[in-house]
Order: sequence, then C-alpha cells, then structure tokens
Amino acid sequence: MATLIQNLARLAVNTFRRDPKLTTEVFKGRYEQLCDLLNTLTPQDLNLDPRLLHDRGHYNPNRDGAPVTYMQIYEDQDVTICVFILKHGVRLPLHDHPDMYGLLKVVHGVVSVQSYSLGGEVAGETGTGGVFPATKHSKVEVRAGDEACRLCPGDHNIHEIHSVDGPAAFLDILSPPYGEDIRTGYDRDCHYYQELSPSLAQSLAPHLTPGLLPNLSVNPETPNSTWLLSIPTPSDFWCDQAEYQGPSVEINNHNNS
Repeated sequence: MATLIQNLARLAVNTFRRDPKLTTEVFKGRYEQLCDLLNTLTPQDLNLDPRLLHDRGHYNPNRDGAPVTYMQIYEDQDVTICVFILKHGVRLPLHDHPDMYGLLKVVHGVVSVQSYSLGGEVAGETGTGGVFPATKHSKVEVRAGDEACRLCPGDHNIHEIHSVDGPAAFLDILSPPYGEDIRTGYDRDCHYYQELSPSLAQSLAPHLTPGLLPNLSVNPETPNSTWLLSIPTPSDFWCDQAEYQGPSVEINNHNNS
C-alpha cells in the first residue's frame, strides 16, 4: 500500500507534467487535490530525524553549522519535492521562483512569510543590479497544521521565510525545478532581492547598470507598492544537506496517467 508521501509525489508529477494534452480544467482539479493531500502531511510521513528539529536556542554559526538544512525527496524535469529545515531565528532570504508554481507546507514549528508579486519581468535576464516594481503582500505566520501556502508564476512569486520561536521545517513542491530546463533551454536560476524605498531606489539610479531601473517618477497604481533590488546571494545564508529517510519515492513517468 502506498504511503502518503508516495501518493503525494505521484499526484504532484501528474499535476505538473508539461503535457500539451493536459487541459486547464484537469490541471486545476489535480492541483486542488494535491493541495488537499498536502495539507494532511506530518513529520512522521517524512520520517524526519528528531535531532534535526531539536531547539538548541537561537542560531549560533559556531555551534550549529549551516543555518538551513536541505533534504531532497524527488526531482524530475517537471517537479522538485524537498524539505527545508530552518534553525531557530534564521531565514531563507528574499528570493524568487521564475515562472514557477510552488506549494509550501509547514510540518514543524512556525514560519513567517513575507511575499511579493513583481510588477514587471522577473530579473532572470538581467541578473544582479536590477530594480523592479513589486506589490508587497501582508506578512503571514504559518504553523504546522495550517494549509499550504501557494505561489504562482505571476503571484506571490518572491518571498522571504523566517523561523519563529524555534526551528521550523516545511516541504516544498516546485514546478518547474530550478536549474537548466532541458525542454526550453532556459536556465532557471534563483535570484535574491532587497526591498527598497522609492527614495533609496532613486538614489541608487546613478550606480545601476543602464536600463535596469524603471521610471521611478511614475506612482504605481496598486497599493502596497515597493521596489526590489536584485542582489548577490546574502553572505549569512547557506545550506547543508541531510539524507531523506522517509518512504522511497520512485515514479515511472511513462505510466502516470
């Protein structure tokens, strides 16, 4: 009998495979099924090592090593399923998901999520140094037992995630994956950002690559508007990797109908 994580992975593959015969209606139906199933996930379904979730107090790099632990469960050309474990008081810096869908399900602890939606093109073609208009959404706290957070190619597609009052762990389902997309030839890289006030964005204008700064004199029509500066990977963020110890996830893509 298949376990929950095995069923979840199979449904994720069926939902996000880029099949031209997959209608919008079928996609939406599978997507909602996937969300419903994901909302039942627990640490026990993943067989997470309790030592990875132990609270040793506020993160200390000299004692605790990397602030974030990454655990890969499954990946193919259409979807990635993985777990991130954030130590007490650390963050995943503000980052994007270029043209991607994403589902984030907290399975341990509490995280705060600050999301943004870009008002223009993702910075993937320009790299570090671009300034982009964005809508800043309300910050939310998400606990184990809460429903999964959702992001879409054009909505809530940039976010920063903090652990709250202790370690936190969440499962991510992302589609398509980061990295080189063999179907399109596009290298889907992860970009990092810093929020700017309009005045600061304007002051940076002389120092930015020509053409990477939009017209800051135009007031965006949407409320909660802000500006995001594309920056190098923050120096206080890095990951180590833990081996996934849960039920084996092996999917024969040729038979997933």
